[in-house]
Parts: sequence; C-alpha cells; structure tokens
Amino acid sequence: RPLAPLIVASAVESSWDSSASPRTNMAPAMLPLVSAVRVAGVLAVLAAQCCDALQTEGIVALPGNGTIFLTKFCYTYELEDPRHGAGIVDLTVHLPVESHSHHAHVLLFDDEDHSYPGPSDEWHAMSCQQRMQHARVSQRIDWVAASGPEGQRMTFDIEQKLRPRWWYIAVAECSDAGEDLLIEYQMHATNTGYGWAVEFSTDKRFMPHVFAALLVVYACLSLAQLHANRAVAQRAKDDSANGKAAHPFEQILTAGVLLALGDSLFSALHLSVFASNGVGLAWAQVLSQLLSVNANFVLASLLLLVSQGKCISYVMVANDAWSMLRLLGPFLVSCFALEMWGEYSVSRNYTTNYVYTTPVGWALICVDLLLLSIYAVGLWRTYKAEHSPEVATFYSRWGVVYGLWFMVLPVTALLAQLVLAPYVSLIISTGAKKGVTAMLYGVLVVGVWPGNTRTYFRLEVVESKSLLPRLLGSRQCELPEASRSTARKDSFPCPSP
Repeated sequence: RPLAPLIVASAVESSWDSSASPRTNMAPAMLPLVSAVRVAGVLAVLAAQCCDALQTEGIVALPGNGTIFLTKFCYTYELEDPRHGAGIVDLTVHLPVESHSHHAHVLLFDDEDHSYPGPSDEWHAMSCQQRMQHARVSQRIDWVAASGPEGQRMTFDIEQKLRPRWWYIAVAECSDAGEDLLIEYQMHATNTGYGWAVEFSTDKRFMPHVFAALLVVYACLSLAQLHANRAVAQRAKDDSANGKAAHPFEQILTAGVLLALGDSLFSALHLSVFASNGVGLAWAQVLSQLLSVNANFVLASLLLLVSQGKCISYVMVANDAWSMLRLLGPFLVSCFALEMWGEYSVSRNYTTNYVYTTPVGWALICVDLLLLSIYAVGLWRTYKAEHSPEVATFYSRWGVVYGLWFMVLPVTALLAQLVLAPYVSLIISTGAKKGVTAMLYGVLVVGVWPGNTRTYFRLEVVESKSLLPRLLGSRQCELPEASRSTARKDSFPCPSP
C-alpha cells in the first residue's frame, strides 16, 4: 500500500510528459494501447496482491494482544436443506517453532452488531479477551499440532438463517510475549449449497452469468463493427483515409468495442477457473480490469467528442483524439491505480463496505462527476451554437441520454451506501455500469453503421487545407466540392467567433 501513491504520481507524470511529444504518425486507435503501456508498471506491482481467491494462503506476524483478519467470505443461509450448514471454512495453521509463551486463537465473526459491527474506535479499544467474547466461533491453536509437519487443521461449519451474512476469519494473540508470532495458514471457504458455484462468495455468485452475457453482447458488437469496416473498405476505391473505416471516430469506436470484448473474455476466463479451484487466474483478473478501464476511457472520449459536436456539427480530425488523451490520460492512470489499490488493500478483509463507498472509491466517483461536468458544459455550448433545429433536438435529447452514463457509478454507490445490502451491492453496480456501457457502445455502432440514413453522425474526412478556415473560426468556411453533395448544409456550421 505505501507504493500506491508513488505509482500514481509517476504514472501521471509519465502521462503528461509523453503527451507533449508529437504523435502525428500514430493512429487514434492506438490511444488505448498507449494508455495500457503507461500502467504496465502498476500491473507488475499489484498483480501479486490479488487476493480475491477464497482458497488462499499466506504468512502473518501476529503482535501481542493483537488481532489480524485473514479474509472474509459471504455465506448463504440454510434454505433448501436445513440438515446441512450454509458453508464450510477449512483452515490449516503452521507455526515455525513450538512456543508455549503465546496464547493464539482462531476467531470467526459475522456481520451482526453483537459480533463484529465493523472497524470503530470501540472495537479497537477492546482487549483480546473481549474480542474473543464477541466471536461466534473460537478455537485455540495447539502448539504441538501446529508446529508439526502437517500443521493444525480446523474445520468450521457455518450455520445461519434469515439472510446471507459476511463472515470474517481472524487470528488473535491474547498474551504479551514481547515478540510477534509468525503464523502460516492455508484456508478454503465454500458455500456448500451452490452446486457448481460452491467456490463463490454470495456477493459474487452471479458474476459468471453477467460476464457470460456481456461476452455474447460484445462478440456480436465486435463482429458487426468489423463487418462494417470491411464493407466500407470494399466500397472505397482504395485503402486511404478517404474510406469511412479510416475515420478517427470509427477507429476509436472499434478499439473500444474490442477492449470491452477483451475485458469480458478475460473476466469470464478468470471466473470459470475460479469456479473449479477457488483461486482463478490473477493475471487474467488484473488484465480484465485494465481492459475495462481502457474501454471506459474510450467511451468517455467518444462521449466528450460528441458533446463538442464532433462528427455531428463539426468535422473531427486526428488532433481531436489526442486532445482527449491529454485530457483523460492522467485520469485513466490514476483511476486504474486507485481502483486496484482500493480493491486489494488489506482493509477489504475486515469491512463490508462496497469498494466505491470507501474514501478511495469516493475519489473515483468524483472523477466521474468531474467528467460529467465537462461533458455538460461542452454539450450546452454546442447546443447553443447549433443553427439546425433538427440537430439541436439531437443534443437536447440524445445528448442528455448519453450523459447519464457518467451518473451510473455515483447513483449505484449512493444506493449501496443508503439502501442496498452489502452482499448485493457488487452485482447490482457491476451489472448496471457494464450493462449501460454495452448499450451505449451498441447505440454508437448503430449510429455510424454504413448506409444508416437516419443517423446524425457524419464521418466525412476532408483534407487539412479545407479544414483550416473552419478550425480558425472563419465565417466563410466551405465544405470541399466532393463533400457538398453528401453532407447536409447545416451539418458543419461555422463555430461562433
């Protein structure tokens, strides 16, 4: 955790330094790749911290009169077959040497107020004996068994009714021996009533279904977008930038859809392996999060370009894409690092808070609200400068609908804070955010579909010389001769002075 601020600072500095260099020879579709390279260092550090596994192991240094939480797991409740418990915790403890001066225990808490209500000043002021009294289950570590070659194995049956609950597995030392006690552990937690999904915590039980659906959706969108690119390329006279598929907006959209497809693919791969061994693939999980952040970055860039009237009221050029990179690049790097830090920090082992209701999560939400304000200001200015009532109606209707994407995460976080139970916050927020993202990508794919005569998007590419008067704000700007017959008269109005 102490490395995280340094990683964010160095990544942001690298983002600004690299954005100052010329990139005239690089295609706009390379923007997500540039961003991915910038956070490669963050990946290398954080990949080793992925502790999403519910079959986990590690070594902790337990101080005197201290308590360390090893992990947490959300168990279902006894409903279908009350003869069996809700789940099982299988824990094996190893000690390097036998020591009778320590009095260590394994403690299991649940999220009820009389057991473990969460971190607080009152909890931190409790003695080890008081914490043991709050534990639902406790078992003393046997020094002879724990220091043996096989270690001490403990199995706990979880029994509860009414609703799913979070359970916390901790170790506590109730003596003051003067030195830390090193404990090596292997733990496996399962929801025995979930069939093929026994390895999943209740809050993540339906995550495989979500990503399987997203994988199908993005596979269809990718095939459709690539087919559109090929169809336009076949109709073009050559492979130059005169084809619609070579338009910067089209390139960025294609890259965003493929990034979202990669996110869904690697998430589904990680979850499928997780279902079989309770560990999953750490590299696939981190890579999917990186691709997800980049896909969101691409969609935010496209929406901000729309708010500026690019490809609708004004011609878009490659420099517009690089302007978006300079604006959003630092946000991308910082958000990815903060998201990984918040997700895999040690505090996640002893809190039920949704990651976006933590201080780090609220910082990420503030970024979304900042981008929303930038989008709203740009959309309002473009709407006021638009001369065509038809296009102005597009901005006042669809522009507002597009802007709601920036509100999905803040709204779900607010619901998680005030209304939703802790074990449903993750699945609802993930489904809402990724579902709305997929819908918007689908709308954009349809909007730029070749032959769509009802769309407001105009992806004509013109030579740089003909763009000069329009970029300078001249009131006498003209479309090139070849574009006048295809573009609406009021599709590319001169900007206001």
